[in-house]
Amino acid sequence: MSRSHSGEMLAALILILLGLGLLAGNLGLLTLNWSLVWPVLLIALGVWLIWRAFLPASRMGGSGPSWGLGDYRPELSGQELRQREYSHGLGDFDLDLTRAVIRDGETFVRASHGLGDLTIIVPGDIPVRVKGSAGLGDVFVLGERSEGIGPNASYESEGYASAPRKLKIEASVGLGEVKVMRAG
Repeated sequence: MSRSHSGEMLAALILILLGLGLLAGNLGLLTLNWSLVWPVLLIALGVWLIWRAFLPASRMGGSGPSWGLGDYRPELSGQELRQREYSHGLGDFDLDLTRAVIRDGETFVRASHGLGDLTIIVPGDIPVRVKGSAGLGDVFVLGERSEGIGPNASYESEGYASAPRKLKIEASVGLGEVKVMRAG
């Protein structure tokens, strides 16, 4: 089962169990003690996070959308990027594009993150156009800085429009920090 599917399955299982418990309580079949429900849910979440920590890195993927909790660092070595979208839920999200294969033309990468820090490292030799935004937090985009509620920052390399090989990035976070920097 892929990482994104395991996270979706856990969320679905929790919602189903909560729904069944509430329904049984409303029908008088079960007396639901909320002081026991929350610890059980937290224990289940902890067990799932520990289980995920022992998965091999190759199963954690990075070829497309993701969802989950904890740190996320997709392995892009040797992978060709043309148009990719990545998303993550909670934790630190590090996207290192320096080892990816970027062909001629415009390569588009969108990275979105719910809660935590999103860091993107771009190759030093490729012109970039970057737009970064946050619902609440800080945005640092190749020397441009914005912070507070709804911060935005953008950057475009000199000669971007006429470059034969270029990288367009959209990076956003709900609550936290967006940081886009050059390698080196």
